[in-house]
Amino acid sequence: MSARPLLDLLGARWRVGVPAAAVAWDEVAGFALGDGTLALVPPAWEGAPALRPRGDGGVELVPLTAPAPPAARVPAHRGACLAVAADPDGGFLTGGSDGRVVRVMPDAEVRALAHLDSAVPLVAAGPGGWRACATGRTVHRFGGDASRLDAGGAVASLAVEPSGARLAIGHEGGVSLWAGGGSPRVLRAPGTLGVVWNREGPGSFTGDGTVHAWMPPAAIALGETVGAIAGSGGGFIVAVGGRVLSWRPGADPVPCGAANQQVATRIASHPRRALIAAGYANGAVVLCQPDSSALLFVRAAGEGAVTALGFSPRGDHLAIGTQGGEIAVLATPDPLFRDDTRTA
Repeated sequence: MSARPLLDLLGARWRVGVPAAAVAWDEVAGFALGDGTLALVPPAWEGAPALRPRGDGGVELVPLTAPAPPAARVPAHRGACLAVAADPDGGFLTGGSDGRVVRVMPDAEVRALAHLDSAVPLVAAGPGGWRACATGRTVHRFGGDASRLDAGGAVASLAVEPSGARLAIGHEGGVSLWAGGGSPRVLRAPGTLGVVWNREGPGSFTGDGTVHAWMPPAAIALGETVGAIAGSGGGFIVAVGGRVLSWRPGADPVPCGAANQQVATRIASHPRRALIAAGYANGAVVLCQPDSSALLFVRAAGEGAVTALGFSPRGDHLAIGTQGGEIAVLATPDPLFRDDTRTA
């Protein structure tokens, strides 16, 4: 295949004119945008580019024959749409600078869940009927089990356990694991900024560059500012400056791809493969693997920093959004990768 960026060969771009704050996946990619809309873009369409098997066992590119349809823009907030999560019953949950939390239904109908007194920069949704948001130090759970929790410190991140049993809350004093009712279990780590789940349990990072795994407890001090974290199997992927590292508790971190002069602003872990997407401050995006310097070049620099990045639930598409107002979707079909990247 060509040395051109993969996005030019197997993807589509939409210029939306405002920053993309975050992205989540349902049947389509939903981008939270700075003008208060949720942009919905399809991962595939009639005439989209594709890969097909060749008789000799290789693959060939089927080029684009019809342009991607325009992005649908759903007015969700007055002000900026700050956060988005895939809703457990389809569609999306969003939070905005207007203090509203809304559900954008699969048919694009907008239903308000709450109107709070301050901006809503964090939302989380997932199995077990979880729909939650955070403002300041308060976490709100919506639905039949509606409740509220004072986290004891400013909340920086939310993540629903894959089983749906608990919500992990990253806040000033550590990580709280909340089942939605009474008092949560608190894991102490002052300065917690980000929290995620892997298949073993939660992990987090703190402002001093320390990454924590909590089940079983372990920690590693990386000595640099951590910009992002993602769960990957029984370990974690961490962005540290221009490096992307894979860390399994009890072992030393291993590099993924090559170090970049640009800061890695977003990372995403493939749900079925030992494969990581990394987006950088200059807008570039690459795909890489743990303990390998090899890279697949996805997107060239431009349009500002990468501010939204995420694989679809099956891992067959990657969504990308930038500070400069471009959103994009790349097809990442299995024939694009070697079998030794498969983990499940």
